[in-house]
Amino acid sequence: MLRPRFIKVIRDLKTDFTKSGLLVLAIAIGVFGIGSILGAYVVLTREMARNYLGTEPASSTIKIENGAIDQSLLDGARKIPGVLQLERHATILARMKVGGDWHPLLLFVIDNFDDMKTNKVAKISGAWPPPPGTMLVERTALRIMKSEEGGSIIIRTPHGEQKLVPISGIVHDPGLAPAWQEQTGYAYITLPTLRWLGEEQGFDELRVLVANSGGSLKSIEEKSNIIADWIEAQGQKVHEIQVPPPQRHPHQGQMNAVLTLFVVFSFMTLILSAILVSTSLSTLMTKQIREIGVMKAIGANSFQISSLYLLMLLIICAFAIVLGIPPSKISAGILVNQISGLLNLNLFDASIPYWVSAVQAMAGILIPISAAALPVFRGSRITVQEALSNYGVSQKNFGQGRFESFLARLRIFGDLFTLSLRNIFRKRSRLVLTLGLLAAGGALFMTALNISKAWDKSLQKIDKYRHYDLEVRLNEAFPSGDLLSRVRNIPGVKGVEAWENSPTSFMKEARYDIVHSYPDKGHGSFVMLAVPPATQMVNFPMLDGRWLDSDNVNEVVLNHMALAQAPHYKVADLVSLSIDGRLSEWKIIGFVEDLGSPATAYVSSSAYARFSNTEGLTNMLRVSLSTRDRDTILNKTREIEEVIEKEGASISMTMPLSLLRSAIAEHMGVLVRSLLAMAFLMAAVGVLGLMSTMSMNIFERTRELGVMRAIGATPQAIGQLVVIEGLIIGVLSLVFAFIFSLLLSAFIGNLIGNMSFRTPLPLSIAPLAFLIWTGLVFLGSILATTYPAWRAGRITTREALSYQ
Repeated sequence: MLRPRFIKVIRDLKTDFTKSGLLVLAIAIGVFGIGSILGAYVVLTREMARNYLGTEPASSTIKIENGAIDQSLLDGARKIPGVLQLERHATILARMKVGGDWHPLLLFVIDNFDDMKTNKVAKISGAWPPPPGTMLVERTALRIMKSEEGGSIIIRTPHGEQKLVPISGIVHDPGLAPAWQEQTGYAYITLPTLRWLGEEQGFDELRVLVANSGGSLKSIEEKSNIIADWIEAQGQKVHEIQVPPPQRHPHQGQMNAVLTLFVVFSFMTLILSAILVSTSLSTLMTKQIREIGVMKAIGANSFQISSLYLLMLLIICAFAIVLGIPPSKISAGILVNQISGLLNLNLFDASIPYWVSAVQAMAGILIPISAAALPVFRGSRITVQEALSNYGVSQKNFGQGRFESFLARLRIFGDLFTLSLRNIFRKRSRLVLTLGLLAAGGALFMTALNISKAWDKSLQKIDKYRHYDLEVRLNEAFPSGDLLSRVRNIPGVKGVEAWENSPTSFMKEARYDIVHSYPDKGHGSFVMLAVPPATQMVNFPMLDGRWLDSDNVNEVVLNHMALAQAPHYKVADLVSLSIDGRLSEWKIIGFVEDLGSPATAYVSSSAYARFSNTEGLTNMLRVSLSTRDRDTILNKTREIEEVIEKEGASISMTMPLSLLRSAIAEHMGVLVRSLLAMAFLMAAVGVLGLMSTMSMNIFERTRELGVMRAIGATPQAIGQLVVIEGLIIGVLSLVFAFIFSLLLSAFIGNLIGNMSFRTPLPLSIAPLAFLIWTGLVFLGSILATTYPAWRAGRITTREALSYQ
């Protein structure tokens, strides 16, 4: 037989089943949020390491000039102390024709498909290795190739003719970002196939896996220098050494930062839920204050009374944990699938460790109990006299202060509004908690849409400060005079300029150029662009200093991405940069914000030509068009390509500006949706908190409501009073939510902007976000107060005046 105290706990839970259910739901929402985000974080971190490290990513890549790595050089280099694995590769930037348009294609030339030692790819289907004259395609590239296994793609390499190349198989390369994000195809071929495509070069990359580096960048660089010295002693020329961040996926830092932020938000949701439960227990203890007095009168002590209410909370938490954990596993699985697609990961093991559920259970118990402990212990210490003489809300102090007198004198929107406004300030600590619950949900909701708008604004900067529509890169430097005039005479071409570009690096006290880029040649790259000083193609905002204004002068402007790689530089400093492996010295005259570009050093065309011996030559054109709609740009791109090829120049790639913008935009969708999901969870807790507050207010004012009924107040008037109180609280929460959203938008915008662009996103306010949240708050306030208002209207005068 149950002891009387347990019977009381069960009776209290059953008496107001709806309220108990709402408390269970509130905590379950917090438990659900923690499990969803933490589970996804654990799985993605584990699978990212398993995918990326499973490819045996090269510690460094030593680039050899003239593609001259033969088998004897390879065998000799393997005997160098500290070399764990070593193999030769080649990477060719080719073009593929999809429909009527050309797109970039990275061709990875593999020495031995059956014995890959570094940067391994996994077979999914088809031939292995690819037969001569065919290629394997990375699975994410099929989307932009608009093809499939068994299909064929027209390919053109820098020195070859167009060839129709069959797709003989599909592979997975987790070391690469999805092709649709980079708008670049990925294919894997043998050296004979490269020869068949028209290229004479051989293997020019030595990919090295060093032993005992401990993930140290300095150790890898030192050992790579030793290998490079040995190579040069054999009569070969080392062009550069590429050392990506050790054992880190290209997107690992971004994923860790975003998911950590979401984990913090999920714990915030549970903390808000715990505050709601704490407030609700205070409501119950206020309602049962005379019962507490009776229990104390017959011998119960404060510890026994507080134990009863904490046991009730423990039962609520237990039900919430059971309710919240199973769907959190489903939600985590959905999030894992979405983000793994963004990171090009295979999910070898999507199971969530048991300790995640343990953390959910512990958090779902300890956080609510910690939040409720103080009010429960404080309520249990009331004396018998205080408990038995309690009549609801104390009027001892309320109404005597200046603020209450000010509220009493307000006569806006009628007496009912004035009375409602005074009522919500009776329990100010409770009002603060309720406003906090609603404001937190609203702040995160508005932040999600603010960040989305800020991201769009940043994308618009790509168009705003670039006045060209098409970039054409050539495989080799070509005389610029006739080429410029031919392109300029194409109808619809507004302007064209000859630029030059070259990979570069900050020259340190080292024997070789060392760059921190990945094998995809994009992440971590650094380029030098030679610009006509009077260029009309770009107009970047200056962060410091000035833009190039004179020719034939050794001056350089660094963009913010380059500054992020070497933050110690300032205007007027001298910087050493490489041009084709040769040292050149430049004076920094300014820094620009250049969204959408890798790290870039802008120099004058004449100064660059003097160092590189390319006077009168160009390897890059930037073209502006009279009309900027998508179809016109595509058509003109084809015309420009035909004209350039007729002149005898070999095109490396063409990049419409719209394609660059689309590639960057692809990275944002999951983040905004995840922010909105977290916002809705917190909003739900806020609405439940408002309902709890209004219920508590009614319980405490039961006798007062009875007096109002006795002097003529109708049930409808009392119901309206309650609803108006809820709406006032909702309106006040809007103010705080808006202020908090500005702070949160600035923080998250700074985080996301620095991850994506190395510069904060602009603080943007989305009016639609405020309007939507206002509508949700009004709707939620009405829903949250409907039940308390209905109960208030049903209290009869006799019941209210006899309330104990």
